[in-house]
Amino acid sequence: MPDKNENEVIHVTPLLRLLSTCLCAFFLAACNVSPEGAEPSLEAQAFAAGSDGFHTQGRQLHGTFVTAVSYSGATVKFGGADRSATVKILNGTLAATMPLQVSGTTASLNACSGFYALGATRNCGLKVEGQGLCTPGTSVSLTSGACGAEAGSCSGNPVVRVCSGEKPCEYQGTGYLASGDDATSCVSSCPNTRFICPASGIYTVLSGAYSVGSFWSLTLAANNGIYPATSKELRGTALVGAKLMPNATAFAYTLEVVDAVNAASVASPEGEDKWDPSGSTFLYRVQIRTSSGTPTELCAPSAGAAGWAWAVPVKGLFNATGDRSDSAYAFTLGCEAGVIAKCYRWGYKPWLDGAQTGKVTLAHHACTRMARADYCGNGTSFTQDGTPIRLWDSLSPNVITPPSDAGTPGMSFEAGWNGTGPACLSHWRWKHLPAQSCVELNPPIYGNDGGITNDCRDPHNPYGTYHGPTSKCSAICDSAAEAEGVYGSQVFNNSASN
Repeated sequence: MPDKNENEVIHVTPLLRLLSTCLCAFFLAACNVSPEGAEPSLEAQAFAAGSDGFHTQGRQLHGTFVTAVSYSGATVKFGGADRSATVKILNGTLAATMPLQVSGTTASLNACSGFYALGATRNCGLKVEGQGLCTPGTSVSLTSGACGAEAGSCSGNPVVRVCSGEKPCEYQGTGYLASGDDATSCVSSCPNTRFICPASGIYTVLSGAYSVGSFWSLTLAANNGIYPATSKELRGTALVGAKLMPNATAFAYTLEVVDAVNAASVASPEGEDKWDPSGSTFLYRVQIRTSSGTPTELCAPSAGAAGWAWAVPVKGLFNATGDRSDSAYAFTLGCEAGVIAKCYRWGYKPWLDGAQTGKVTLAHHACTRMARADYCGNGTSFTQDGTPIRLWDSLSPNVITPPSDAGTPGMSFEAGWNGTGPACLSHWRWKHLPAQSCVELNPPIYGNDGGITNDCRDPHNPYGTYHGPTSKCSAICDSAAEAEGVYGSQVFNNSASN
């Protein structure tokens, strides 16, 4: 077998079967030859980012040591106080659910001393009927079926009083919004009332009999917003000040959201127009808080960041080996420097599948293996930060469409990927970065004619097929069509052999 120059680009292709001697030991075992001096400069092979379809991959998975964040145990800053909350992900946005509460008491909630207290203006004999949510500044009508066609119902002769926020109030006192007595638009004893939604977006309703001691019942309905409500959902910039718990049995820190912004208004670190132009993603600046000491940033600086970087919420968890799992208890905050966030930004947003794990989620997972050149599928990266790659997929419809040009100067097809690593390989990105433990990919076996006799693509090879449980065939692919058709991969990339 002729010797090969160590500086040549080595590809596993049908036309080039003569691999270097050191590669024969393992399909991906590198020659352990390092370039003299420093590693090659990435600038010499840099491509313009953005609309040309190129991206820069990285070596980090999460981009932070905090690998999982709990849905439970959170607090939000509301009305100047920390309130307990649970967190969930809606598309690419965090949403915190805060239970409503009735704060304090007032004279009107005390029992009346006699039977002569009448109407909604009195200061005794009322109870908390319920609480509601509305959009601040909008007009809200509460009805109880007074005019037949109206929503709600009542019996007897009840009255209502509406108070701002989560506190009960006195008639015309602090927090008072409106009251309802006998309806005036029709002959009925069922009360209606109208008010302007307060700045908090929350109101509390008090109710009672018009005449203390009389029988009554009441069901109210709101013409907009939510009534009755037991919790309020906070999203977007309302999450600033929220404290999140890491998903660990023992921890000595919390995570505080100190800023939040819609990703449609943030420039991509790679120079693309926007981080996520869909408007469905929020990015968060998060700090790690301990009981003592100065807060530290969850995410290290990246391109375009001064001392900190954004984090994006992603459903599912990734462990140290890069394996992904769904979770009902925790989620991932991916920092910009990590490939979890990169693959999300490139378009593989798990929430596009809906509630269930589907093809986009699987493609995102495959992308995290591809972006790090995780050839062994064990979480080890065999690339350098900033290495340019070109990726695409065969999803229907495509998240990233295949390259339309006939060829990419300096690049060729590298691999087809799935969630466990490369399904098949044509070449590796950096020859001086060894990948010696990838036993999942069988080494090529050479025949007397110098050809590979265990090529999985050859249905007549004596070593079995790629999908066979005892197969010893070598998973070689030279195109996306082969990677998909023979090995079932749906995410692909081109790269240089550096």
